[in-house]
Amino acid sequence: MVALLVMIIIVGVAAIVMVLAGRNSIDEEEKFKQNSTTSTQTTAPVVTSATTPTTPAVVDLYPKNDPSFKNTSIKDFSSDASLLVDLDTDTILAGSNINKRIYPASLTKVMTILVAAENLRSYDDTYTFKDSDFTKLVEEKASMAGFKPGEKVVAKDLFYGAILPSGADAVVGLENLVAGSEKSFVKLMNDRAKELGLKNTHFVNGTGIHDPNHYTTAADMAVIMKVANHNITCKNVMNTFDYTTSRTTQNPEGIHLTCLLGGRLSGYYVDKNGNGANDDNVKILGGKTGFTNEACYCVATTCEDTSTGHTFVCITIKSPTDKQAILDTISMYEKYLPGSKAKIPDAEVTTTAATAKQEGLTTAATKKAAAVTTKKKAA
Repeated sequence: MVALLVMIIIVGVAAIVMVLAGRNSIDEEEKFKQNSTTSTQTTAPVVTSATTPTTPAVVDLYPKNDPSFKNTSIKDFSSDASLLVDLDTDTILAGSNINKRIYPASLTKVMTILVAAENLRSYDDTYTFKDSDFTKLVEEKASMAGFKPGEKVVAKDLFYGAILPSGADAVVGLENLVAGSEKSFVKLMNDRAKELGLKNTHFVNGTGIHDPNHYTTAADMAVIMKVANHNITCKNVMNTFDYTTSRTTQNPEGIHLTCLLGGRLSGYYVDKNGNGANDDNVKILGGKTGFTNEACYCVATTCEDTSTGHTFVCITIKSPTDKQAILDTISMYEKYLPGSKAKIPDAEVTTTAATAKQEGLTTAATKKAAAVTTKKKAA
């Protein structure tokens, strides 16, 4: 019985590793050729022998709450949902509304490149854009990388085009290159979501363009970021802030791609030690931004603390401005990174102080203001 239990545990762990690692990665050193040594399986085969355990039906990749978990409480914090995860301990350090369904906007593209990297037949493949590829994107006013009809683009450039400038045209190229159509590619995305055990995620497209049935949660998005950071392709792409595509007839000098996230982070840094200077061991490595009118501004980033060697994922969802979304992200890191000495005021403390001050006002001016308010309401 003990031996059987040990075997069950070993097989379970192996299954999680397989699902986490995915299928394929683009190796920069191998010029983006397929890595033939990577397993093509995502779950271990089911064994029918009564004496051999089967792979667990559900693979749980969700981080667990750290013993010191904190509910996000930051003054002037604007995001509707938030999450900070230590990828090395696989624990959630802080968060709010982590299981609330939200619209991910272009955070979707993290899953898009993950699925593309895992399913691409050959990394030497190219896709030639058609006029029809752009019709819907133009109507939806989607962000573009700059590819043109008739342009033959290598797979590598499509990956960077999808993430750095959040190019919907690059996504269309990946969808058609990998699966032949958006519909078939989205099926791969939803199948992968189920395989990862995501509980509240459903995709309708690979771009993140709004649809009521296109949703996820901060907790699910953390799993996607976790798996993407175990894939060398996705990690390299998301951690690049500047890239130029290959030269083509349509773009003779290539397309110089700059990262939207990098632009928004410009001038900001994580002040973990609280001295006000950019001299800490903490660096935001990369990630993805997102925006639609319904989703508002969303950010998913990875951050490394070289003093501990740990990597973290921070997700902030539905902030009213791009600046506030970045400030929320910085505040999450500064307040909840282990060992942080930054002084980030609590929302409760601010609210309590304001309430106490308001309750202490008993002057005639206060009573007059109250009377005016009542009159306005009655009117």
